[in-house]
Amino acid sequence: MIRHLSETRLRRLVRHVLMEKRFSDFSVAKGEYVDLTPADFSHDRSDPMGLDKEIFDLVQTAYAKAGGNLKVSSPADLPGGYTYNVAADLDDDPEPDVYRGGKIRGGRLKLGISGHDGSGLAKDEYMQKTVEQLMGGAFAEMSKGIAHMMITRHRVPAITNHEEVEAYLGKPVVWKGPHPDPKLAARYGPDYEGWYERDIGGKSEVKILLTGG
Repeated sequence: MIRHLSETRLRRLVRHVLMEKRFSDFSVAKGEYVDLTPADFSHDRSDPMGLDKEIFDLVQTAYAKAGGNLKVSSPADLPGGYTYNVAADLDDDPEPDVYRGGKIRGGRLKLGISGHDGSGLAKDEYMQKTVEQLMGGAFAEMSKGIAHMMITRHRVPAITNHEEVEAYLGKPVVWKGPHPDPKLAARYGPDYEGWYERDIGGKSEVKILLTGG
């Protein structure tokens, strides 16, 4: 016997199925980046491995040494204020391996949050993608290890003018100029005397703004 569903129940069922999105549902080629929309992050508690959880796991791995991301501490925080969200699957399993989030500021992409699965393949892709985007006109605030690699390995240029940095960010910063650590300041040289300090998530961070565009 065929059981007929009421229109209301049918709509709820369809909505539930559509919201239970996982990365594998996009059916794209390996290495191809997928544009993710806020609607893709359903936060459906009945699905323990929905897209929001898949992406959050990548963020957790990428920020593990820093104790987690200051703005995203659970799957429910995604995508947050990030209007640019992309991810790609690189290996044999169907789950995403690398993720990048950002937002448009002044007509340019500001790179923000990132994620990877911890594999060499994903970390290499994350680094290469970041360099390509920065040299292509995107900009990003960076600090610590990632800033060090962008500066010493890839020579991504920095904005070294206080007023210009604040114009990019749309907010004031405490200007430092050379890196506060004299050894790093000497290693980076005058082309990277653009360090500043600002509060992020209630914590003071020393950063530099990098862009090749």
